[in-house]
Amino acid sequence: MINIQPKTHGPTLDSPIEHLNACHRRIEERLDTLERAGRHLQTRSDEALTAIRSAFRFFDSNGVKHTADEEESFFPRMSAHLAPGERQFLENLHTEHEQTEGLYAELTGHVAKMANPPTASDVQRYTELAAALCSLYRQHIRNEDARFPAIAQRILTTDDLTAIGQEMKHRRGI
Repeated sequence: MINIQPKTHGPTLDSPIEHLNACHRRIEERLDTLERAGRHLQTRSDEALTAIRSAFRFFDSNGVKHTADEEESFFPRMSAHLAPGERQFLENLHTEHEQTEGLYAELTGHVAKMANPPTASDVQRYTELAAALCSLYRQHIRNEDARFPAIAQRILTTDDLTAIGQEMKHRRGI
């Protein structure tokens, strides 16, 4: 059986910076699932597609909220206080968000059109798209993990973090 269960739980939304980092670990778990499931598309296609669709559900819900947390709550509050290099860093993160969203849309579109069981060309294209998405997303996470928390902690006030936490809860209906 292809394991699709998440491995970890993270900080609460009352700790928004830590929550973003924990969400990165959950995203990485789903990226791992996309890669593992791809190796089984021809031999165990039903299980593989179930695992892939489960990962997609995560990206379509929690992944979308995670990006909104950054783009709508963190980035606007931070932008006025950034040094030029930091401003470029946030712009790069935004560009990476757009790139991952484009690759993700291409991957989900491909999976929606695949035969069941998938053909060899379906599997090859899936593997190419999943590898590109996973590579880009992992690099994005590494970039963000390396600098974003320290910048956010330096710039954001306790009131900012409380407001961000409330916005994150609102996005999730909490």
